[in-house]
Parts: sequence; C-alpha cells; structure tokens
Amino acid sequence: MRRIVSGIVGVCLLAFSVAAFAQEKTVNVGEVYFMMPKPGMSSQFEQGRKKHMEWHRKNNDTWSWTMFQIMTGDGTGGYISSTFGHTWKDFDTWEEKLGMADAADSEINLVPYLASDTESIWRVMTEVTHPPSSTPPKMLEVLHFMLKPGTESDFHYAISKVSEAIVKANWPNTATWYELVNGGEGPHYVLVIPHDNWADMAEPTPSFSEMLEKTLGRHEADMLMQSFDKTVAREWSEIAVYRPDLSYIAPK
Repeated sequence: MRRIVSGIVGVCLLAFSVAAFAQEKTVNVGEVYFMMPKPGMSSQFEQGRKKHMEWHRKNNDTWSWTMFQIMTGDGTGGYISSTFGHTWKDFDTWEEKLGMADAADSEINLVPYLASDTESIWRVMTEVTHPPSSTPPKMLEVLHFMLKPGTESDFHYAISKVSEAIVKANWPNTATWYELVNGGEGPHYVLVIPHDNWADMAEPTPSFSEMLEKTLGRHEADMLMQSFDKTVAREWSEIAVYRPDLSYIAPK
C-alpha cells in the first residue's frame, strides 16, 4: 500500500492541458475508452485506429485523443483512448459538431476489429492535482481503488492531507487522481503515475513513507494511512505505454 500511495501529488494522466492547481474543484472531465481487439486482429485494429485519427485531423478536431497500450494486468493486450481538459458544456458542442460523423467513421475503421469497447466518464481531481509538462508520458503506472460504500469523505480527506504534506515537503513526485463519474462500478478512483522508463519506477529518495513521517510525525502519518486503508475494498494495477502513432494531439 505504501508503494501504491507513493504517487499522490499532481500531474495529469491523459489530460495534458489541465488548469493550475486550485483548492476549489475546477471542472475537468473527460471520456475514457477501453478497447480490446478481437483475437488475432490487433494489427488490423491499429491500422484502423490510424485511419480514424487521420479523420480527426482532417476534420480539425479541437480535442486531443491519446492512446496507451496496456502491458500488464487483466487488461493486457487492450488499449486506453482518452480525451480530457473539458467542461460538461464542451461535450454538447463537440457532439453537435462531430458526434455523428465520428461514430460513422468508427463503425468503418474500428468496430469490425473490436471484441469490446467500453466508455466511461471521469473527473480529474484538480483539488489534489498539480499539472506538469504538456508532453504525454512514455509510460503510465495505473492504480485502481474501489472504495467501500459510504467512505468517500474519509478517502477524500486522506488524499487531500497527503497532498498537502507532499507540497509542504516539496517532495519530487508526479501523479493524478481520477474519480469515476459514470460508466462502471463505484466508488472507483484511479491514481496515475507517469514514468519515462522502467528504471523511473523505482521509489524516490526519501521514500513516500519517510517523507510523510518527517512532515507529519510518525503517529499522525500512521493514523492517516490507516484511515486511507480502511476506505479501500479492492485495488489492482496495470502498466500502459504511450502510442503516439495511434494518438491525435490537437493543434494549440
């Protein structure tokens, strides 16, 4: 658990244009698609994805669509496509302009090669996020937390206090918290930690637990982590790598 929580402080997973850190909640929602190709059709799917991203480019889409390929966990062999940095009103504007045409192109270039395609909507927890560089990371360490019902307030309190401690200690780490809004079982939260390579996954010095104990004191640090642990019913993880050839980054 201490390794899993070691990324609490902010960057953005797939939302590469997040507003600056704020104490109040800033609206930043996005769509996430988990796509699993049919057995033996990954190559055809990737070729279709490239054609679909070219469609976005030709139609001057103002939304960026990043693609990450899952390398570990139950989703191995699948792909995660997402777009973030939007308000709720943005969804109406985008759907009116490109929605139907996008779906039609997807039916031609993507659907024939997919075994499953699951859409969900997530909120970037900007109140505990500190945005970094606008460049998509090469790798992602994705940590999922399914909470016990009714423990959301305790969970939010724990991660906010940890975030404050990290800021106070000026601890060099980067991660983003996401909260599921719609499209799956919940309460579901995801912590995403970006990495440049495998070596970058080593825990920093000082470690998270050492930093937290030094900043808060041993007793308070232990109580805070115990409070966090009590909210979690189930957790799992995966690693994903960035696929720039299957992504579309909108012109600024």
